Amino acid sequence: MKHLRQTRTLLPLNWILILAVAYVLPGLVGHDPWKQDEPYILGIIQHMLVYHDWVVPNNAGIPFMEKPPLYYWTGAFFATLTRSWLPLHDGIRLASGFFTALTLLFTGLTARAVWGDGYGRLAVLALIASFGLLFESHIMITDVPMLTGYAIAYYGLLCAIDRPVWGGFWLGSGTGIGFLAKGMLIPGVLAVTVLLLLLFPLWRKRPFAVALGIALLAALPWFIIWPASLWLRSAPLFYEWFWLNNVGRFLGFAVPQLGASNNPVFWLRTLPWFAWPVLPLALLTLWRERQRITQHIGLQAGLVGFLVYLAVMQSSASARTAYGLPMLISLTLLATPSTIALPNAINRLGDYFARLIFLPAIILSWLVWGMMQITHQPPHWEWLTRGLSPGFVMPFHPVAVLIAFSATLVWFANWWVFPHLRERAVWTTALSVTVFWLLFSTLWLPWVDNAKRYREVFASVIDHLPKGYHCVSGMELNESTRPMFDYYLGMAKIAFTHELDPQCNALLIDQHGLLQPPSMPNWKLVWQGNRPQEDKDRFLLYVKTTPSTGF
Repeated sequence: MKHLRQTRTLLPLNWILILAVAYVLPGLVGHDPWKQDEPYILGIIQHMLVYHDWVVPNNAGIPFMEKPPLYYWTGAFFATLTRSWLPLHDGIRLASGFFTALTLLFTGLTARAVWGDGYGRLAVLALIASFGLLFESHIMITDVPMLTGYAIAYYGLLCAIDRPVWGGFWLGSGTGIGFLAKGMLIPGVLAVTVLLLLLFPLWRKRPFAVALGIALLAALPWFIIWPASLWLRSAPLFYEWFWLNNVGRFLGFAVPQLGASNNPVFWLRTLPWFAWPVLPLALLTLWRERQRITQHIGLQAGLVGFLVYLAVMQSSASARTAYGLPMLISLTLLATPSTIALPNAINRLGDYFARLIFLPAIILSWLVWGMMQITHQPPHWEWLTRGLSPGFVMPFHPVAVLIAFSATLVWFANWWVFPHLRERAVWTTALSVTVFWLLFSTLWLPWVDNAKRYREVFASVIDHLPKGYHCVSGMELNESTRPMFDYYLGMAKIAFTHELDPQCNALLIDQHGLLQPPSMPNWKLVWQGNRPQEDKDRFLLYVKTTPSTGF
């Protein structure tokens, strides 16, 4: 395999490792589950840990077949491992850090295999610098192991010609991980990518055919064991998972039922910020090496992989930013050579641009935090308190403040360290993203968590339940609300039905932003509440006033 060039990066590997740790760990612990994905994932894992059903994901006692169970299994493992010193939700969230670390590792390995020694650390920098990865990689969400599977499969794909045995193993294993994390998306994208790569002569070689055979064998356990177990347990649930949540979401006939619809211009609006800065760097690499595309497998795999995934996302009937995370892997592979090939003027411009974007954010983070410490209330800025509680009193956590202060010093010291660093633009961007996230996860996290969590909402429900209640019937409660009710209140029996359960003498309704509570004959409204500054999810608690069960 031909490498474009060798790098003499001034950044030692230890610096990259420290930055990666500082990027991955903050934000994984210290806050309650946040909608929309974290509550239902917590509910599924809690059910698995209590009832030991590892085949059928259940959310508050109801089968939830949207995703395969890889993230749930991994989250349950980390929750069990840390149960003596972390809350259940924080232990589960460590699974996201584990998968993110693996993604960074295999992205670096791929870049080193394609471009040569030293390029792996540059790829890690470029991926950390990507805006689209930041939030999704720190929450409970099944798209994180999906991304990991894609990164592992891409490493195997790029090693397949030179090392067919190991390349095939990693290609098949990564494909299987992506499948067991998300479903048919990753296997389908990779299959189309491989077929298109065969149009290039470099891929039509015997070693690649051997690698594909090994990849198939390596992927079989991932593809067979859980789906077969699900089929044997319940054919209707298998149908719901495979046909509705895989085929139906993509083609669109299940979107009215399952949600996450697409907008024709969604990715046109999203990709420029989501894939910054790897998208422009990837385009620069393609332009500089345009005459070598037909002779270089790295350029071919990166370009074809990105275009195939983008086409799939654009044609899918469902769209969320998390679905597009694997595009960052292909773009990072293409962007890596350009991180040290930028003209000096562009390199300085990228460095200054990162400072210009993040300097106000860092100053604002400290300013708001400082004002809240002095005045014991947030500043009365309408844009700030629109989604955050204006009456919140910010606690003072010395360790968190020390970490935030140290990170800020490092960020400002970077202005004078390595002034002639060849990869300075991407290094400053990656460092800025990491420091910004550190400040968010230390200074602002208590305030944001207060606005996004449901702990106080549901804690107040228990005080208004009638004495001797049999169960609480839930109506219009979505998959994120039901498990939070169970998690916070520790209810032994909760009936969640679309019709009133005649055995229940309490009823909880999600008002969904209606101006007036619904008319409920024979029921008395005893409580209503919502999260601070929340307009959509307002909950109403009714208790039965007569033996009648009708509305």
